[in-house]
Amino acid sequence: MNETKARFALLTVALGLWLIAVPLTYSYHAHPVEISDIVCGLLFVILGFFSLAAKRAWPGWAVGIIGAWLQFAPLLFWAPDVLMYINDTLVGAVAIAFSFSLNKKDKLADGPDRPLDRPLGWSYNPSSWSHRIPTIALAMLCWFFSRYMSAYQLGYIDQIWDPFFINGTLHVVTSKISHDFPVSDAGLGALCYTLEFLLGWQGGTRRWHQMPWLVFTFAFLVIPVGMVSILLIILQPVAVGAWCSWCLGTAILMLCMIVLTAGELAGVLQFLKEVHIQGGSVWRTFWKGGIPEHDAIPVEPSIQRSCGAWGITLPWNLIISVGLGIWLMLSPWALNSSNHLAITNYIEGPMIVALSVIALAESFRALRLVNILLGLALIILPWFIADKTPALLWNNLIAGILIILLSLRKGKIVERYGVWEKLIR
Repeated sequence: MNETKARFALLTVALGLWLIAVPLTYSYHAHPVEISDIVCGLLFVILGFFSLAAKRAWPGWAVGIIGAWLQFAPLLFWAPDVLMYINDTLVGAVAIAFSFSLNKKDKLADGPDRPLDRPLGWSYNPSSWSHRIPTIALAMLCWFFSRYMSAYQLGYIDQIWDPFFINGTLHVVTSKISHDFPVSDAGLGALCYTLEFLLGWQGGTRRWHQMPWLVFTFAFLVIPVGMVSILLIILQPVAVGAWCSWCLGTAILMLCMIVLTAGELAGVLQFLKEVHIQGGSVWRTFWKGGIPEHDAIPVEPSIQRSCGAWGITLPWNLIISVGLGIWLMLSPWALNSSNHLAITNYIEGPMIVALSVIALAESFRALRLVNILLGLALIILPWFIADKTPALLWNNLIAGILIILLSLRKGKIVERYGVWEKLIR
């Protein structure tokens, strides 16, 4: 068998022995986490030896699934000791990383003419490390923020500091919404960011066609899950009545991650569409990968790049839209208004900011058109709200008109995207 795989199989056995030894050494007092750790440790030992002998992939993936469970177990059982939380989450992360190494296969062969480094008709590689390393770094920062808040929710620290809103973070992490979750909601966020960090590292610069399932999983955690988290965060002043600095910081970082991930998801979708057109099995290609068509002559950008941020441009109209969204968030305070119309600003302002920032990714530029609907809402909704001030009314009317006008312009598109360009409007 592969020497590297054998090494990781034995390391999995050692990881299992560690997981068994820690609760027995430090006496978890028959807590459910102790039972979970011992059972998972025994499974690691068994699966490690199975990985040495078997040629099937299931033992490696089982190791990853158990690793994900270890990330979740301290939250589900509300681990009372910080050692339980740290040990399980650390071992779980290592196990997930090991699972990829246990299932690592030889790279698919390149085509006869030149290396496959970009989707057909594209002028850059969306799986390049220039996109993924910043995304991984941002995921780690989000992990730090969420882990800090989860430490308070789980009772490991007695105080929590908010650099801008004094007790804002305290109000958010102890709100009724947080208490309604059966587990620590900040801990769930830390779990998601751990997975994003680990998945971001996996695969090479050709994973957009060699490992489509991995890109989809990574993009699912970053984009739809990230958008739901952002929406929950921006609703805090409405639902909780307070802002949380760490939550806002996380939302900003997640928006940047979505922008950096958009191109890779678009590249995979185009590749799978090509497989379907050629009559191949999309399902098999999704899980096993494939060899795509490639250009006989490399496609160059439509405009000379001014920086290394491939697939991202900064149109002035979207930058202004971001500014208007921020102003809408602040306008109720600046205009001394706390009526129902102010609530719409607290909701629409962050949504305009989020869509404008995501549209900075050239492959997702069409999302700016959703701002037209939000602009119309800013114009129409005030006439159906009774308790409004004239200042906020005119503020929203003018902002709505500006948002609509700014959203009509597509802005500069530097890179080339093959057939995906039909969706960039």
